[in-house]
Amino acid sequence: MEFKSMNRFEVLKSKSILLVEDERVIRENIASTLGFFFKNVYTAIDGFDGLDKYEAYLPDIVLTDLKMPNMDGLELINTLLERESKSYMIIVSAHTDTKLLLEALHQGVDRYIVKPMDEHQLFESFDAYLEKREKLSSKEIDLGQGLLLNLDKSQVKKDETSFSLSRKESLLLKLLVSDQHKAFSYAEIEYHVWGSKSMSLSALRTVVRDLRKKLGSNYLNNVSGVGYSFI
Repeated sequence: MEFKSMNRFEVLKSKSILLVEDERVIRENIASTLGFFFKNVYTAIDGFDGLDKYEAYLPDIVLTDLKMPNMDGLELINTLLERESKSYMIIVSAHTDTKLLLEALHQGVDRYIVKPMDEHQLFESFDAYLEKREKLSSKEIDLGQGLLLNLDKSQVKKDETSFSLSRKESLLLKLLVSDQHKAFSYAEIEYHVWGSKSMSLSALRTVVRDLRKKLGSNYLNNVSGVGYSFI
């Protein structure tokens, strides 16, 4: 599989990744593959080692196994997010349990890969990371379907008609379109939109309702038990 563009591949070659895996042979094999795509590949043997390596190197991406001794992948990611990490989080697991997947998404995981992991899954995850990075760094985002989001002006244009967005509307829309393959959890929305303040579900529903009035009712999707996605 190839990346969507060579420019994306070149961007990836300037980035760093932290691989957290307790099985030595698996860790070494994956690290060898990652070395073809990233400028720096750091490895850790468990969650505690992963925390130390993260603080030392501040990688752009964290790729961690779920089940590990001492500290598992979910604990690691939760701890990193509590420390306000901005890294892209990918978790790998042999489990396909829906409850576990929802828990991972709720804690802030960007991508969830089910073992056995192959290069195709890795490339899809890296493409999603680069797509999210491009959207967050762009001042004007083409959302498709006749929608254009201007982050500088906090405006969205729909079929040549412009609508001003409130601060929370702009922050929520920016978050949801940063990764259209993902349903963002309520905890993630609270963190990115409400910041240090607590969020009530009624307050979130009000923001979503107001956005739907401006965009139309078909763009913001409520994922039961998880949060919201942009479709």
